[in-house]
Amino acid sequence: MSVDPFVPADPRALAVWGRTRLLLWPEDYVLVHLPRASAAWASTLIAPADGFGALVLERDEVSLTLPSGRWPPPGAIPETARVEGPFRAITLDVDIDLDVTGYFAPAAQRLAAARIAIVPQCAFLKDHLLVHARDVQAAIEVLQALVRDALALAGR
Repeated sequence: MSVDPFVPADPRALAVWGRTRLLLWPEDYVLVHLPRASAAWASTLIAPADGFGALVLERDEVSLTLPSGRWPPPGAIPETARVEGPFRAITLDVDIDLDVTGYFAPAAQRLAAARIAIVPQCAFLKDHLLVHARDVQAAIEVLQALVRDALALAGR
C-alpha cells in the first residue's frame, strides 16, 4: 500500500508548500566534519560567509557547511577533518511555524524516490537542503513539482 505524501496529518503543511519558493544559492558548498575540539576555530570560518553557511555543534563533531572557495582555510587544519562536496544549497524559502508538522516529509520522500541524496539543514524559520552538485537540476524539478501539486490540491 502506497501512502500519498500529500495527505499530511497537519493540513497547514500543504498550505505552506503552496507558498514555498525555491532559492538556489549560486556557489558550490562543502560539508566538513571536524573534531568537537575545533568548535571555536570552525566558528571563525563560518562567521564572515556572505552566502549560505551552517555550523552544527554536537557531542561527537562539529559539522560545517561553507562555500567551497573558503575551504581549505589558510593555516593548520585538524588531521581528522573530512570534507565532502561539491554540494549545492537549496533554501525552501518560506517561513515555517515551528508547530507545523510533516512539512519536510514529502520533499524527503519524493527526492528519495528520485534517488537524490539530501543533507537537510534546518534553521529557525526556513529549511535548507544540500544536494550533490550533479543532482541539483533534478532536485529543483522534483521540488517545483511538489509546490505545483500542493497548489493543485489546495485548489480542490
